[in-house]
Parts: sequence; C-alpha cells; structure tokens
Amino acid sequence: MSDKELEKEIDETLKAAGLDLLEFSVSRHRGSLHVKAVIYGKDGTGTDECTKAYRLILPRVQMQLGVQDPYIEVYSPGIDRIIRSAREWQIFTDRGILFLTADSPDWRRGRIAHFGNGIAQIETDGAVSDIPIASILKAKLDSSYEGENAHGI
Repeated sequence: MSDKELEKEIDETLKAAGLDLLEFSVSRHRGSLHVKAVIYGKDGTGTDECTKAYRLILPRVQMQLGVQDPYIEVYSPGIDRIIRSAREWQIFTDRGILFLTADSPDWRRGRIAHFGNGIAQIETDGAVSDIPIASILKAKLDSSYEGENAHGI
C-alpha cells in the first residue's frame, strides 16, 4: 500500500470518528518508520482527540506498512495555524482568521462564513465579502476571535 492510500484510509477513519486530518507524512530512516499527523476536531483538539486519533492510526500503520513499532506523532493544528490548502479553508469554516490580501498592506480580521469553488466568504465588520483564495497572500487562524469575539467582529 502506498503512503497516499494509507493517508486516504486514515483520513476516512478519522472523519468517521469526527476528526479531520490536516497533514499526514510518513518518513523512513535506517529501518525506522516515523508517522506525523495533524488533526482537527470542530469541538476542540486537545489531548483526548490526539489520543483517539493515535489509537485509530496505530493499527492501520502496523497492518498496512508491516511495522510493529512505528513512531507516531499526533498534533493539533495550533491556535494560530497558517491555512495551507482549500481543504483547510473548508474545514475551518466558522473560525476566526487574520488574513492579508494583495490589495491591502494591512492584516484584516474576519470569520470564514463559507468556502467553495476557490472563494472564501469572509465576514468582516458585519459584512460578508467573497474573496478568491488566490488573492489571499497569507491567512491564519485567529485565536483572539474565539470566545467573546466570536460573533461581534
């Protein structure tokens, strides 16, 4: 089984458990196997979610890659993760972000209201704008948006 096929299987397994797989990598070095997974849960991504993901990933890696004792690291995306792909725009819908566009030198704060077909609908100051992600130079999660700021940007 290829690493991509394994990633797809693990992604489907985690999705069924209410978790999203953001990153997955397998590296081999001198006979050892190192697996790294970054996961996200809509209701939070803490130790419990990482443990749950680890327990779902371990037997699949063991069976599919034939390694009894792989080294597996499972991480949360972090509170200020840089959004790297269209898939992450979709996964992080309803989350606060800081973003920088080609037409403005300043960081802007908003909430991803919707994402589809390469267009992010971002709510800023009560208005929703359609912004092609191709015009967004950089975007990252905004932890200051959570909590009391969640609905009053």
